[in-house]
Amino acid sequence: MLIVWFKLLPALLLLLPPVALFQRDHVRYRALMRDWHGHWGKTFAHGLHAVDFFRAVLGAWLLAEAITRAPGIRGVMGYASIVVQIAIISLAAGLQTMICKEADAANAPFAFVAGLVAGFVPPLAAGYAPFLTVSFALILASAIAAGANTPAAFFPVLSLLVTGLGILFMGQGMMLSLAVASVGALTPWMLTLLFPRHFVVAFRSRAHIDNQKLR
Repeated sequence: MLIVWFKLLPALLLLLPPVALFQRDHVRYRALMRDWHGHWGKTFAHGLHAVDFFRAVLGAWLLAEAITRAPGIRGVMGYASIVVQIAIISLAAGLQTMICKEADAANAPFAFVAGLVAGFVPPLAAGYAPFLTVSFALILASAIAAGANTPAAFFPVLSLLVTGLGILFMGQGMMLSLAVASVGALTPWMLTLLFPRHFVVAFRSRAHIDNQKLR
């Protein structure tokens, strides 16, 4: 296993800090199973979702290039890089999910997980195949979750699509590497099964937005 430390350390700094640490008092939470009419605007106005996406893209990109398989290594040690990447990606997604300021709840890290997939998959192969994999996986997972009126389904569906579409566009040789992004996408959903909590999404309170406009 080859490690490029000047890429790995920034990757860890970008991926591991839980978003809950940066959420201020004006942030409110809404459960996924509730009606979202009138709340979409306040959710998109919360800038931390955009920050979550872009830090995950950059962090995952750096991670994919920081830990690689050493040439000529065979046997169990040949999979060490994949195991370490899965551990880091799973830990990152788990921290974003389980560290939540809402009691008995878990953050639904849609933007962060989308960023993980968008950042980790492209370095795996050359050409347009990785970008087609990411684009179709995110679009289809969002459409299926919205169509089924089950937003939490985004995570397991995205996990399956990343692997399936990745093999289709990039070949079976990429299966193990794709498993890293796939496990990262699945982690939030699995954690809510292991530690029963309901998903919530952060949004900016309308009162705070109105107060800012009056200033």
